[in-house]
Amino acid sequence: MVDLTKVNISEEAKKNITLWINEFGKEVEEEVSNLINSGKYEELEDRFYKRLEFGTGGMRGKMSIGTNRINKFTIRIATQGLANYLKKSIPNGNISCVIGYDTRKNSYEFALESAKVLVANGIKCYLIKKPMPTPFISFAIRYLKASSGIIITASHNPADYNGYKVYWNDGAQVVPPHDKAIIEEVYKINSSKEIKTTQDNELKNSELFQEVLEEVKDAYQKVLKLNLGELYNLEDTSFRDKIKIAYTPLHGTSINLTIDALNYIGFKNVFVVEEETTTDGTFSAVPSPNPEDDKSFKRVIELAKEVNANVFFASDPDADRVRAGILVKGQPILFSGNQIASMMLNWILSKLTKNGNLPENGFVVTTIVTTDLIRKIANNYNIETYLTLTGFKYIGEKIRQFEGKKKFIFGCEESIGYLYGDDVRDKDSVISTCLISLMVEDLLKDGRTLQDYLMEIYKKYGVHIESQLSIEFEGVEGVKKIESIIDKVRNEKFEEFSGLKVISRIDLKNKTIEDFKNNTKTDYKTDLPTANTIIVNLEGGSKFIVRPSGTEPKIKIYFFSEFGTDVENYNIYQEKHNELVEDFKRKVIG
Repeated sequence: MVDLTKVNISEEAKKNITLWINEFGKEVEEEVSNLINSGKYEELEDRFYKRLEFGTGGMRGKMSIGTNRINKFTIRIATQGLANYLKKSIPNGNISCVIGYDTRKNSYEFALESAKVLVANGIKCYLIKKPMPTPFISFAIRYLKASSGIIITASHNPADYNGYKVYWNDGAQVVPPHDKAIIEEVYKINSSKEIKTTQDNELKNSELFQEVLEEVKDAYQKVLKLNLGELYNLEDTSFRDKIKIAYTPLHGTSINLTIDALNYIGFKNVFVVEEETTTDGTFSAVPSPNPEDDKSFKRVIELAKEVNANVFFASDPDADRVRAGILVKGQPILFSGNQIASMMLNWILSKLTKNGNLPENGFVVTTIVTTDLIRKIANNYNIETYLTLTGFKYIGEKIRQFEGKKKFIFGCEESIGYLYGDDVRDKDSVISTCLISLMVEDLLKDGRTLQDYLMEIYKKYGVHIESQLSIEFEGVEGVKKIESIIDKVRNEKFEEFSGLKVISRIDLKNKTIEDFKNNTKTDYKTDLPTANTIIVNLEGGSKFIVRPSGTEPKIKIYFFSEFGTDVENYNIYQEKHNELVEDFKRKVIG
């Protein structure tokens, strides 16, 4: 047994190390010994000072041995907790679960570990045969009428991360009451003896285990074509044959679906960055696996220039998010998630109106940190807009809430996530890539580009400029730093930011609103759940929103500026927006 008496780590970490060595044996003991012998006490503390949080969205963290890490042991614990909840909530029922996974290191192995626990608990398990996009798994849950789903993915996080997301029978991520009930079951497990599992050969021979792919993929593509056909004539491909698309999957799962989907609706000139097509979990050929990072577009921009593409795309490794750009006079223009969502919604509603398909009871869902343009565009078409907290699971919850009563049209969040139609219940880069490509085709028929279209929207609704500041603080001290920044925004009285007076401050944790003009503080009436989020409204329609990330050790600040319709002043407006961001950094971050 490892001697921890002289190791400078917390008592909680020592307790967790001792527990795990007793429970999981030699593998854990050897890893702990190696860290001690190397003098890596700080890393040892970080790995074991707490249990990795199983939050309302599941788990996400670095991969290695430790209670505060993603590994086969924490995967087993999480899956046993899910299995326990499924058996309680669906007594005497036919319980089933779809398991999908991305291209990351260990994702397939973690998927198998999950399957072994489920099958050992008597639960039918559908394992997707190869790494497939997250929205495809959402669709598969609905298509196979499964009780739940598990997706092993860490989305766009660095290569040493992985994650575990849980979905319910509607194909959306779990929300109340299921999320908290699953968390309770996971945290009840304190011994490996409480975890049921099976061997690899037993799993593959079990009647409860089935690998699926082709039938579901065919069904997905047919539904995608049917939905897009409501907007646009897919049969006439005479102009589509002229459209050139450059694409990179950033070593992710979209290579197994998106190109096929584009071909399926008639786009034949799709050029792919070959170096970034391998399903490589280390993301070896890309500077960043996150399309929000401009550096991730380096090779696809080079390809776009080479083939003279009309539009180019990058999707993240689990292919739920996508970002687009175009070339203007040979130079790349990358659009933000807010800009893409605004163009998509405007095009969708205009096409539905033109084709006589705009539903009278239609609705749009977006998040509180997404551009206000979404609400304004929807209002122009007499379409209702619902706001949710950050996270597409809340958009999925709204779709389910109004199912059979109202018609869902579009959902979006600023972090390049969008959904058209309700056959999938998570953000979907595949149908979004197809839809944006059709929009590019439609505009080019009139000699217009996406840039032209965005300016038309600004001329009608005003120029809206948004940006996000995301700051990472790791470890125990990092958690304290994040809390101190949020507390400062919550409690300190700021007169102005960049010359814009502070009008009000909304605290979604305490459900209060402070009106600084009238010097009052009252209850804030809202349907939004309680969240550690603060909204600071400034004069002229500008504002910023502060919250901790739900999946990473980061604090996120979202900035919003509204200006007039004179788009020729766009660069001046951008400078004013940048001044707001810099003033916030000076006054709050320091």
